[in-house]
Amino acid sequence: MSEILDLSFLSEMERDLILSVLQRDEELRKADEKRIRRLKNELLEIKRKGAKRGSQRYSDRTCARCQESLGRLTPKTNTCWGCNHLVCRDCRVQESSGAWKCKVCTKE
Repeated sequence: MSEILDLSFLSEMERDLILSVLQRDEELRKADEKRIRRLKNELLEIKRKGAKRGSQRYSDRTCARCQESLGRLTPKTNTCWGCNHLVCRDCRVQESSGAWKCKVCTKE
């Protein structure tokens, strides 16, 4: 958009209106970029904390994300539908379908 446009046919009010729309668009783009950076950082932090990986064997009684004890709950009811890891109540999100997913799978 390095081309300069001839806007002389527009009235001053029309130019001001267009300029305000462009400024608002720029503000929204910056806000979206900031939100995306925050979400990416949050996802990286969740992944860093939840060190379990699918190829390794871990205790069946700890959460895959926070490593807290799961207690005596049935493993099937705590299994993430995305990665098949066991997750505690604090580290999972229920989808509208009723299925549970861990916070990492939900954000990906």
